[in-house]
Amino acid sequence: MAAPLDRLIDLLPQKHPFLFVDHVLELEPLRRVAGTVLFPEGHPIFRNHLPGEPLVPGVILIEALAQVAGITLAGAEGAPIAGYLGEVTRLRFHRPVRPGEEILLRAELEQAFGAFARFTVSAEVAGDLAAEGVVVLARRR
Repeated sequence: MAAPLDRLIDLLPQKHPFLFVDHVLELEPLRRVAGTVLFPEGHPIFRNHLPGEPLVPGVILIEALAQVAGITLAGAEGAPIAGYLGEVTRLRFHRPVRPGEEILLRAELEQAFGAFARFTVSAEVAGDLAAEGVVVLARRR
C-alpha cells in the first residue's frame, strides 16, 4: 500500500518512464521535501550507458532532484505542478550511484521570486552524499 504522501507524485507532469520519484517521505509544503527513488538492475536507463559499469546517469539524478523539488510547489491544496527545470548551478557529484541503491532525494526552498523557485538539493545513498547543488524551477505561465 502506498504512503499517503505518495499521492503527490501524481501531481508531477512527468509520467512513466520519465518519472524518477518512487516515494515521498516527508513534506513541508512550499518549504522542503524528502523522497526516494531506486533504479533496479536492468532498468532502461542503464542500457548502453557505460556498458560493464552501470551507473545512474548524472542527468537522471538531476532530473530526479528537480522532480522531488517540484513536489513542494503543490502546496497544501495539492494543485497539479506545472513547470520546467530552469537552471542547475553549483551541482557536484560526490559518488557514483549504482543499480539497486536507494537514493534519498532532498530539496529545500531557498527563495521564490515571480515564476521561479530556487532549491538547495541533495541526493544520498546509505548516508553517503552522492550529489548536491541548486536547481531553479520555472512555473508555466
